[in-house]
Amino acid sequence: MTINLKWLIGNRVKNIGKQDYTWFFDFDGEGSITTESTWRLITVDGIIATSEDHGHQFGLPAPKDVIDIAKKTIGQHTIKQCDLDPRTGDLSLHFEDNYELQFLNLSSGYESWHIVHGAHEIICMGGGKLHEFDNK
Repeated sequence: MTINLKWLIGNRVKNIGKQDYTWFFDFDGEGSITTESTWRLITVDGIIATSEDHGHQFGLPAPKDVIDIAKKTIGQHTIKQCDLDPRTGDLSLHFEDNYELQFLNLSSGYESWHIVHGAHEIICMGGGKLHEFDNK
């Protein structure tokens, strides 16, 4: 199965939000990715932030706000490439200046991430299987 993610190329993250255990990533191209799984933001020097870090203080003056960190890091950068691992369902969005936002599938049973773009949807199922459909 070939999954078309070309609509993401050239887009920016318009908004990042969290409600309960669900993370929301909205894009300029009127699409979104939601996840209840782990995501992380990396660069060539290592990990900048992960969903697991949010709200933890780590001995800092204030708890980490990874929403703010991610917005400041990639908010003004466009996506230049998307990679989807067919074995695991891991999704990587490559931004300008070598930033990478990874949506990790860490379960053989639970859904990981969900993309909506118009009437088109893609769901990363347990074990990395992908389900794609149009709601037209």
